[in-house]
Amino acid sequence: MRLRPFELIEPDSVAEAVDAFAQAGDGARVVSGGTALVPMIRLGLLRPDPLITLHRVPGLADVRADEGTLYLGAMVSMADLARSPIVRSRWRLLAEAAGRVATPAIRSSATVGGNLAYAEAASDVAPALLCLEASIETAGPGGDRSVPITSFFTGFYETALEPGAIVKAVRVPASPDSAAAGYVKFCPRSAEDKPLIGVAALVDLDRGRCRDVRIALGGAAPTPIRASRAEVSLRGETLSDGALQAAADAAAAEADPLSDLMGSAQYRREMVRVWTRRLLTALRDGRRA
Repeated sequence: MRLRPFELIEPDSVAEAVDAFAQAGDGARVVSGGTALVPMIRLGLLRPDPLITLHRVPGLADVRADEGTLYLGAMVSMADLARSPIVRSRWRLLAEAAGRVATPAIRSSATVGGNLAYAEAASDVAPALLCLEASIETAGPGGDRSVPITSFFTGFYETALEPGAIVKAVRVPASPDSAAAGYVKFCPRSAEDKPLIGVAALVDLDRGRCRDVRIALGGAAPTPIRASRAEVSLRGETLSDGALQAAADAAAAEADPLSDLMGSAQYRREMVRVWTRRLLTALRDGRRA
């Protein structure tokens, strides 16, 4: 299906992009990788006019580490994120999750900023960023803001982006070197599909006891979420099989999944239980899930 005609605006700076977005009105959309937006345009679900592309804005594809904090420009692709030596050195959880996104072709186009702004509940990278306690840098008519990712997703395909604002960058603090982390996804139809359930976790042990733990879920609620009650149940505890099962039960209980063609809410909740337990057990035992 061919795209209907639309005006394309190609700003040369973040300020120009924000100004163009503010002046364009309600019909405008910002495009980065286009992996979610373009199919919706083709299907006639959206008719943006104008379309504002960020491809010419310098610096938005930067990946760098500054004083222990990872800086990702909004236009960094999932493929670049997965194979970046900087990311793989101290933020392997994020590289692992980015490498599980869809297909190689989609990973080469899909961007970090676009993924976050789209607010897909079953995102692969959002649970990893939640575990890593990232912050989202935005630019809008009211100026620049830094939003903790725990506050960024506000509802089903909704974010804390202000009207006329765009995602500019993501900042990710380093995790303790002693921590083990991993990401698993369950796709009942195809390994390249979006996850029915995705689970990211980071576990830091001190002489067998859990010093810190972070667990985040994708596809388990209208937004990606941290499983805070499951985390509380493990902190300070020895990671016995019983403790891990109790944490998995807590994660399933605090999930609020939706039913769709991929699976019912009850089935998703059970998969949260199963895959949370599997991932935590693997991290405890020092192996891949």
